[in-house]
Amino acid sequence: MLKNLIDRYGKYIALGSWAIIALLLMRHTPYALDEGASKALLLDWSISDEVASSALTMGMPDLRALIWLPLAYLFSGQVLAAKIFTILLLAFTAWQFYQWLYKNGQEEAALLATGLLLIAPLSIQQLDSLSVGAYLLASFALGHWMHSIYHEQVTGFNGYFFAQLALCAFAVSLHPAGLAYPISLLWLWHTKPLHIKQQRYFYIGIPLSVILILLLTLGWSDLHFWSNPTQSIVSILWGAPLEPGLSTQGWVLGLLLLALGVVILTLNRKILPKDILSCCLILGPIAGIVAADQAWAFLMLALFLFAGLPILLRPYPVLLKHGFLVQRGWLWILLLIVSTLFMRGDRFHYYEIENKVLSAQDQLIQTFTDDLNAFREQQEANKKPMPSIRVASQWPAITMIACRCDVLPLPPTANDPAAQLAMLQNINFLILAPTDPKNLGLASNLARLSNDIATQSLQAGGVILAIKPAKP
Repeated sequence: MLKNLIDRYGKYIALGSWAIIALLLMRHTPYALDEGASKALLLDWSISDEVASSALTMGMPDLRALIWLPLAYLFSGQVLAAKIFTILLLAFTAWQFYQWLYKNGQEEAALLATGLLLIAPLSIQQLDSLSVGAYLLASFALGHWMHSIYHEQVTGFNGYFFAQLALCAFAVSLHPAGLAYPISLLWLWHTKPLHIKQQRYFYIGIPLSVILILLLTLGWSDLHFWSNPTQSIVSILWGAPLEPGLSTQGWVLGLLLLALGVVILTLNRKILPKDILSCCLILGPIAGIVAADQAWAFLMLALFLFAGLPILLRPYPVLLKHGFLVQRGWLWILLLIVSTLFMRGDRFHYYEIENKVLSAQDQLIQTFTDDLNAFREQQEANKKPMPSIRVASQWPAITMIACRCDVLPLPPTANDPAAQLAMLQNINFLILAPTDPKNLGLASNLARLSNDIATQSLQAGGVILAIKPAKP
């Protein structure tokens, strides 16, 4: 009886247990969030509360805003609700990837790859920051599922047809790596068309949905393009560091992982025509390397696990004749090392949460938030009304969630300091990193306004500036 229950429900119990443990590793504070995710949350909260806020000035968010809108009506202002949803989504995605490998005769690889994906520190960090990595993988898994169903019942313009086009738009809105899904869908309809008329519908619908979403969101404004992929890919083993920078050891390891990724891509090039999930695993890291951030590294992690492990687990004749220990012993040692590194990274992530360790950027925002909260308490103690506080921040969405005040993006660089000051008439504070290349012109103008701007706090992550009120 017990054996039957374990066989039938054991996998679901394991996924549920992982989801509970992952929830315990989530921050309950508004820090370490992804800027794009924060922007989507703020827009949803503004809609659900029917409040006009400065979130609309931050630009169009990606389509996660549509998915999180029901959460905003149910749990307005609660970041943890979005994290719980993302945890459940990653559990569903891991199950779909497991089923995909299992049905392809890779039961051992499916079990190992899924387990390693769920305990990887990069996975936990993606969930904690609400980054797009989990949503990209979920898009690929959902696309594979919908494509399989649509092929079984090709009936023209049904719900699955439009759902696939919507999923193309959703994936592309997240990251350049999301282009892998529409390209894979076009490729499969080109190589394995079930119906010529349906093929034409997809030839028109897929490019149209991709172009429309890129025009609507104006590309990927929250991403840093041409980032160093070596620094990102190292985070596969022990998670992303709080501050950027690589040691010599990190450079060597990063280059080795990049080379390993190229080898896996090369060895798997022949599986492109196989199915949607195979195509997305191969094309996702290739399309996303133009913005090689942690979400791209998460896709590389999925590539290593779900495309690399099956290669390692193949029965090689050279090793078979030397017995089981020679054939599998080295692999189990490798898995032990990787698992140990993963668990060590998870423990360090938990240590950061328990000790409230923040990145330099988040520490700067927390300093401003603490000062603002202290001022609020002082006003309440003196029974005085709270004056209107308006902030311009380099990270407007994260700052707005943290300080719960009106926050705008940084103003553009003016031609001279006087014109720059005129742009700051309704701004009380500025939060920015003056050494950031895109802020050099603005920082130069602000530096020459020492009589009108005072430095509140100067930290490694940036500076907080107070705009002095204009003299009457």
